Amino acid sequence: MTPSAPSRPKSAGRLRTACRYGAQCYQASADHSTKFAHPGDQDFRNGMVELEQGLQPDLRTIWDIFVYFDPKESGHLFKEDFLQAAREVAAMSPEVVDIGVAWAEAGGADQGHVSFVRFANWCACVGLRLPVGLDTSSPASRSCRFGPEDAGCNCEEFVASSPESALCKCGHRRCLHRSDSSQQTLQMQLLSSRPVHWKPSGIGLIEVTEADMLSKLQFLLDATHRENDNWTRDRGCAIHGINACETKCVYAHRAPVPAGYRLVGAWRNQNPALWARYSLMRATIQQECAKTSCTACAVESSARSFDELDTSRLTTGINEWRLFHGTSDKLCREICDTNFNLGMAGTGATWKAAGCTKGNPLYGAGVYLAERITKADEYARQPSKSSDGTDVFSVLLCRAVGGSVLVCAENEIDSESLRRQVLEGPYHSVLGDRVVKLRKPYREVVIYDRDQLYPEFLLTLLASSATGEAPGELPDRKE
Repeated sequence: MTPSAPSRPKSAGRLRTACRYGAQCYQASADHSTKFAHPGDQDFRNGMVELEQGLQPDLRTIWDIFVYFDPKESGHLFKEDFLQAAREVAAMSPEVVDIGVAWAEAGGADQGHVSFVRFANWCACVGLRLPVGLDTSSPASRSCRFGPEDAGCNCEEFVASSPESALCKCGHRRCLHRSDSSQQTLQMQLLSSRPVHWKPSGIGLIEVTEADMLSKLQFLLDATHRENDNWTRDRGCAIHGINACETKCVYAHRAPVPAGYRLVGAWRNQNPALWARYSLMRATIQQECAKTSCTACAVESSARSFDELDTSRLTTGINEWRLFHGTSDKLCREICDTNFNLGMAGTGATWKAAGCTKGNPLYGAGVYLAERITKADEYARQPSKSSDGTDVFSVLLCRAVGGSVLVCAENEIDSESLRRQVLEGPYHSVLGDRVVKLRKPYREVVIYDRDQLYPEFLLTLLASSATGEAPGELPDRKE
């Protein structure tokens, strides 16, 4: 059975009243904090607090608006909640906002929900110039933003006045302490989010020429290659190819698995727009993981040897990984330019019924990524030619934010339930673990929101001679 999602916290008894002073409140007494809700409190959300007549919620950033209208803490706004948030934005924006088309403009009609990244982009498009409210840069000091900029508090970092207190020693609330990055508008964050290790002025796919970096990438390929027990049905039939014959034929004539992989070329993807969206999503998930313990989930391709690849360390505490995705060279390049298209799920090497162009992905419609190059290679099709005319295959090495991971180790899978628990529940990704219980060769990570992914490197590979494993019997269990 698919594990069920833990329930979200609910308000107990009477709703607390929103403090009329909002974030500016300086009351430190426990009695006041118990009686009144303030911005930054977990229950300061629409429907969970009572507002005095004529009082509007104190929402100072785009993040404040998003959180206030997400009472289920799902990390997504569904239509009813989004439309309420849109009306709040319309009241704040200097431009006229057409609520009738807002849901479609923010991507809700296509996706069925709106993430914070899409919400922030929509807010910017309709003229809202509030700060984003999330820090997408490296850890920085959180200055107090109380009062006017030229006559406010000079506190440079939040220090709780007492354990568990939401007040700083300066007398102002935690939610008023924000970094310079979080105070930026979305447009400014887009301009300032370029990683320092990127080549100056370079945009697009930039060839990696440093010998040390190429050596590390080759080591990654060597370390993540599975040498034995490494065939799955997705690799196809040695005679007919993929999805071109009956299952029994596939198992009787298994397509050979490469014995290894040689790196032919590597390109770093320097795409500021995609990186800015990814950074904002990562900051969003970081905020959500900070409320609860986010169980660490190790993957082979992000082991300690590789967590600082390209001098860019993976963020701890949120299961940020580097994972492989195999497809054609043409699609790899398109993904580096515009990111993944979830509408393509099931059109690749996913097992399909005879005559069908689209299959049903095991864990539902999402982006599938592998910790092992041997798994990703199963989907790397349509080879391109290297400079010497040799057939080479392409894979992407992507950054991914796994956040709170839903592990699915069973053979019976309810893909819709998994997706629902991610989009409406406490999880951010699915780890399909078919190794521990089912004794299959590989695990896969499934991401249902493309902004949780950044295609960081395009790698071209030459597969070594195949192992020629002996054909096996058709198994009873599912592949």
